[in-house]
Amino acid sequence: MEYFLQRIARLLKEEHGNTLNRHCLVFPGRRAGLYLVKYLSSYIEKPVWLPSILTINDLFRTYSHLQPAANEILLFQLYKSYSLLSKAAGSFDDFYFWGDMLINDFDDVDKYLVDASKLFVNVRDLKEIDQRFGELTDEQKDIIRQFWTNVDIARPTNEKNEFVSLWAVLNDLYEHFRGSLRKQNLSYEGMIFRDVAESNRAELTGATQWDTIHFIGFNALNECEKKLMKVLHDSGNARFYWDYDESYIDEKGYNSAGFFMKDNIRMFGNDMPGDWNYKWLYRTDSGVRRQVVETSSDTAQVKIVSDLVASIPGLTAENAHHTAVVLADENLLMPLLTSLPSSGLNINITMGYPLRHTTVYTLISYLTELQRLSINGNEGARFSAETVKGLIDHPLIREMMTGDDEAAAASIWAINSAWIPSARLCQGNLFTMLFRKCDSPAGIAEWLRNILSSIALHSGKDLSEEEETAQNIRNEFIYRVSLALNRLDAVISGNEVTFSASTYIRILERLIRNQSVPFSGEPLLGIQIMGILETRALDFRNLIMLSMNEGIVPAVSSASSFIPFSLRQAFGMPSVNHQESIFAYHFYRLIQRSENITFVYNSNSEGLRSGEMSRFLTQMNFDKSLKPEFRNVSFEIRSPLMPPETVKRTAEHVRLLGSRYYANGSGRMLSPSAINSWLNCRMQFFYRYVLGIREPEDLSGEIDSAMFGSILHEVMRTLYSDFIGRALSKEMIRKMTGDDEMLQKAVSDAITREFRNGEEGVVTGNELIVREVLLAYLKRILKADASFAPVTILNLEEKFDFTISLKKDEKESKVTTGGIIDRIDYSGGSTRIVDYKTGNIAPFVCSVDDLFKEDRKKEYDGWLQILLYSEAYLQKLPGKIVQPSIYGIKKMTGGKTETRLLIKPERMEAPLVDYLQIRDQFMQGLRDTISKIFDPGEDFTMTPTDSKCAYCKYRILCMR
Repeated sequence: MEYFLQRIARLLKEEHGNTLNRHCLVFPGRRAGLYLVKYLSSYIEKPVWLPSILTINDLFRTYSHLQPAANEILLFQLYKSYSLLSKAAGSFDDFYFWGDMLINDFDDVDKYLVDASKLFVNVRDLKEIDQRFGELTDEQKDIIRQFWTNVDIARPTNEKNEFVSLWAVLNDLYEHFRGSLRKQNLSYEGMIFRDVAESNRAELTGATQWDTIHFIGFNALNECEKKLMKVLHDSGNARFYWDYDESYIDEKGYNSAGFFMKDNIRMFGNDMPGDWNYKWLYRTDSGVRRQVVETSSDTAQVKIVSDLVASIPGLTAENAHHTAVVLADENLLMPLLTSLPSSGLNINITMGYPLRHTTVYTLISYLTELQRLSINGNEGARFSAETVKGLIDHPLIREMMTGDDEAAAASIWAINSAWIPSARLCQGNLFTMLFRKCDSPAGIAEWLRNILSSIALHSGKDLSEEEETAQNIRNEFIYRVSLALNRLDAVISGNEVTFSASTYIRILERLIRNQSVPFSGEPLLGIQIMGILETRALDFRNLIMLSMNEGIVPAVSSASSFIPFSLRQAFGMPSVNHQESIFAYHFYRLIQRSENITFVYNSNSEGLRSGEMSRFLTQMNFDKSLKPEFRNVSFEIRSPLMPPETVKRTAEHVRLLGSRYYANGSGRMLSPSAINSWLNCRMQFFYRYVLGIREPEDLSGEIDSAMFGSILHEVMRTLYSDFIGRALSKEMIRKMTGDDEMLQKAVSDAITREFRNGEEGVVTGNELIVREVLLAYLKRILKADASFAPVTILNLEEKFDFTISLKKDEKESKVTTGGIIDRIDYSGGSTRIVDYKTGNIAPFVCSVDDLFKEDRKKEYDGWLQILLYSEAYLQKLPGKIVQPSIYGIKKMTGGKTETRLLIKPERMEAPLVDYLQIRDQFMQGLRDTISKIFDPGEDFTMTPTDSKCAYCKYRILCMR
């Protein structure tokens, strides 16, 4: 089969074989020019001068003396013009967000030769429309009239007033902006196009340096392109080659792919040779195969590419360039590169390696985030703890860290704060360079350059060839970022426009996000991996098209614009209606000569995705001549290692428990928390106390519930530490309760010790709330103590424990249990074992045995703990009247509160005044429970109460 560009190459050789250098070939994209040269070389037998090969943008630039300016230069020039014309211009930081939108609008105005003075006009009387827009059609006038009727200036609102006030200055801004650029010989793309299109016919034809300009493979044309082409066509200097299928330019056809093509042919004719066939799409030869593959994820799409390539018949290294993998979603490039077959076939990637997918980009993101979230304080800069952690863990930083940096990194985990002071971080050379706050764009640029230079110069020793290659690639990415910094230098060095460091960061991020590094290699050798727009004018025998989802193909979306849709429509500017036709042409033209096509789409509907295949595939499915085959390779991902509901206890489990908790082993104490964990969920006990799995330490940045309890205990210890052995009267406690300044200082000091490990820090909103809650809780405790006064403090935060003997098969083992008791005091003739609880506590129990029932309520945990503490105290100091007491602070009202254990057998309330009353029953239950914990015959099972798993740290291991 002879392809479109191949036929044109043969035609050029036949008609202009020895004079090709006097011709210019113009394409919609550069890749088509490479392919035509390849085809042309196959027909040429002796050396000849090649024709000029340009894109349409290149052609316009040959006719204009204006030079295209970078986007950031345009933004600053537009802002300067706006500042001169508008008294309410504001700062560049505010202007930046919508300035880029204006440039795009002005670009469209120029490319479509719109009279800006008519577009940006305020119509205050609908009668003015006929006077102002006399040359427009009645339909266009109706559209304009309808728009201004909807605006209805006679009934103003804030939004309408803002729109009208901005709209009023747009024409002056457009003219001033273009004039200021022209004085500097600068322009944007649309300005160049308009400059050429509005040149007189003699200038254009006289400036043409070629005998003939050949326009190849175009579709949708803007007004400037049409005007230039028309001038060259009428002067006999142009020829036009259109690629289409008769099926979608037929006047009776329903396919929108030919929407623009019909006008092109009518306006410029068609210079394709008479033998060219325009009936490809509906050909019926049996060699054409089209299939649609449904997958369950984007990852699945790229993973099946290897099999799809392997299934292509007759694919060899020599003809691999006739095969293309087209990525409708270019974000799939990186996962695709890791999924390509290692079959010995060459691969050519046309899109370039996106900088945003590299470690250099993520490093820049962390660095700019570090500056954006930093604050200045009396003792220097402070940085967001979360960003600091991400930066320290970044591979490019990690590999450069020295011993001093490692020590600084280790020390910051001890500061449980949302903000880390620079003084703590800056201990080594690397961290001193990294953690520096920059308050100006120039300072940020210099800071980034120093960091990137240090990384680029850092080289490991004895690198392998692969490692050295990776290092060179990394340095290439660093070089690209440095180029972006250099582009911004000219802007920040001037004094005409000033802007903040945060705006500089946004501009820089935009610059580097859109950059890519081209792959090196032979562009026409091997399987081609490309985006949809790069396929313009190209033909492939074998096609694999990924992400054929609705919303991606076609990617029909409305770009942000100041010009309303109705006015765009009236003035012939591009709108969302045209995008579908453009995509339809790209799609159908690409597949019309292909023989083996596979369309792949992701059927998973998640997020904003519908999971639907493209409308073009749906159209094909309902067309008998184009109907593809359908395959489904979706699959449900399930772990083959789903954990069982029960884990059998093994000899290793027995050994681990014994070595940790038997007195003849490590002697570690079996805490009440461990016992409660066994009773609540044996599987949780298994993970935590048998396997020893703990959550990794992390910077929380905020005070969570566990830390809240620790701070409260620390405050109470501090308040009562000077009164140990002394009796506290009601008056003394009330005085403490009323001293807000003293209580607030106690809270603040406790937060510094417990939460920040002694470091001062910035008070966050979360911390302010916690301080208020802590103060309220303290007063509740003190008011309760006043109701029990006089109270003598005996002990604070002291450890008490005791041993329990276990017998199994004539062998005796001892287990130590106990813990640190919050407070022991003497009040009302009893020794009280006091524990402060900020969580939920059961108001009563029906019997002591309920405390030892498995899968019981978690609210019983506190009572088991305080009774165990009572036993530990009594074993050390026998003969005392011991009263277990829990301060359930949430339920305290400020007066005298019941803190004793309420036992309600048969609904009869009986507060426990002496632990001895239930000691035997409690100890029997405790022994039985601990015996089960160490019994080799007791397995580890998951709790049947799923609601308990909601906040369990180990739920991911149980897959619940």
